[in-house]
Amino acid sequence: MKKFIWLLPILILAGCGGPKLQQITMVDNKQNHNITEGNSFQIVLPSNQTTGYKWELVDLTSGVLEKVKEDYKVSTKYSEGVVGAGGEEIWTFKVLKDERSHIVMEYRRPWDKSEVANNFMVTINGNPGDDGFLTYFGAIKSAPDDSAYDDYFVSEDGTEFGLMPYKIDYIADPGIKSRIAEFTDKDTRLEVRGELVEDKAEHQGKKLIIHEIRERELSSRVGRTLLKI
Repeated sequence: MKKFIWLLPILILAGCGGPKLQQITMVDNKQNHNITEGNSFQIVLPSNQTTGYKWELVDLTSGVLEKVKEDYKVSTKYSEGVVGAGGEEIWTFKVLKDERSHIVMEYRRPWDKSEVANNFMVTINGNPGDDGFLTYFGAIKSAPDDSAYDDYFVSEDGTEFGLMPYKIDYIADPGIKSRIAEFTDKDTRLEVRGELVEDKAEHQGKKLIIHEIRERELSSRVGRTLLKI
């Protein structure tokens, strides 16, 4: 009997499974969430993969956030509101740095990117209300002479896209234009925020309409990355 009493607390603790991760759901779409550096969190979204639809990770701020894993489980919680509802996907991410970042996801069939049934986007460690823009870290480079853009951006994971300042009354904002010129072809780590849109030109068929540029601290790891760009 004494042995049973001694082991009981251990058995109870073993079944607890550790602290529950913070969960972000569909009601949090286009919201900001503050999560401490080094902590993990989950995005839980309604889904039914038997229909062929599933959530795809379209974009995230590389070097700041890291995807850990994704799971799917059947559930009777959802009965309407999403094409093929009937289960949920659980995506786990980790915060690598305490910097403003974003996650963008689309609910679609993997083989048909033209038909998107639902969208989901959140910012992490940003400012409330600024989640309409995406955040990237990297460097600005001058484009080749035959390019559709004067400049392009290279993010820390090597992704490239064309770069254009946002317009006021159809005129490119002069402040953003001067900031782009200031940092073009410099080994400077930048935080750029703006709207990413599809475009038929080069740079992976995308362009970023810049609304904000900030110089960020250049760590040794990032420094090595920029030298390779």
